[in-house]
Amino acid sequence: MVLYECLLTTKNTSAFGALTNLMKDVSHRVVAGGGIVRGIRNHGIRDLPHRFKARYPDKLGNRYYKQGRFVSIYYDASPTVLGEVEGVLKLNEEVLRGTHLKARNKLWYVNIAREDKNPYIQKVLAMEKAAEAEAEATVGEAASSKP
Repeated sequence: MVLYECLLTTKNTSAFGALTNLMKDVSHRVVAGGGIVRGIRNHGIRDLPHRFKARYPDKLGNRYYKQGRFVSIYYDASPTVLGEVEGVLKLNEEVLRGTHLKARNKLWYVNIAREDKNPYIQKVLAMEKAAEAEAEATVGEAASSKP
């Protein structure tokens, strides 16, 4: 299973019920596929970097949006479930844009395969080397102090 972050940009005029149903639908797809939804976060309504065009005009005839609501969904799932979630998002009229990312994990920065490139392992190796040198020095002093 892979940890994904799905960043959605939805219409700022979307009803609360429509967004709730979208999140429930995505969550049910993930859980049905054997995944786990870790969290859903609403980032609020923000200005968009440029006009976003919706696939279809809404009830008022608006097709272009200068503001959008940003929502993140964090979940663990297989790549096949990722495809299902993307399909659900493409079919929903409230979604303007959707981007899937592999979420970063702090443990990814620990590289055990290349010890020479990992600063954490280098620090531990230096500490072990210093401890060995100190132990040899104390053994050498003890041997030289004997008559």
